[in-house]
Amino acid sequence: MEGLEKDILREIRQGNQRGDQKEPVAKAARELRQAAGKTVHSAEWLEEEGLLQFRGKIYVPRNADLRRRVISLCHDTKVAGHPGRWKTLELVSRDYWWPQMSRYIRQYISTCDLCLRTKPTRQAPVGELHPLQIPDSRWDTLSVDFVVELPSSSRYDAVMTVVDSVSK
Repeated sequence: MEGLEKDILREIRQGNQRGDQKEPVAKAARELRQAAGKTVHSAEWLEEEGLLQFRGKIYVPRNADLRRRVISLCHDTKVAGHPGRWKTLELVSRDYWWPQMSRYIRQYISTCDLCLRTKPTRQAPVGELHPLQIPDSRWDTLSVDFVVELPSSSRYDAVMTVVDSVSK
């Protein structure tokens, strides 16, 4: 591990050692550690070199900045190349895990500025605009508009506006 990932792993170790009181996973790991001795080892959980692992994947503590950096490592770098939601999920889940990881990645990808700007449009092209026909005489074509939720005046709180398209 080098560079950014080395820094991320150091922060994950620090988060696991602190064992935030609010986080249920850290609390459960701390209880397992106390019951079993110095390290955690169960069918799904393993503690190795200060890293808590769930099914062989590094558990990322509940820290929004840390989780964002893990996703950024697998999504925003030039090597990753903004691969999209499912590929980013696959890249992150190769090494890392946390509860509701898919939801967090979906939200991250849906707000990625570069992805939104380069995403192809999936709508049919809009048709041409055509001008409206000119009416032959007055009162042939009318438009009606309602303005509502106005302050009350003599028990009325709305205005209806009628406009003739010829005489205005």
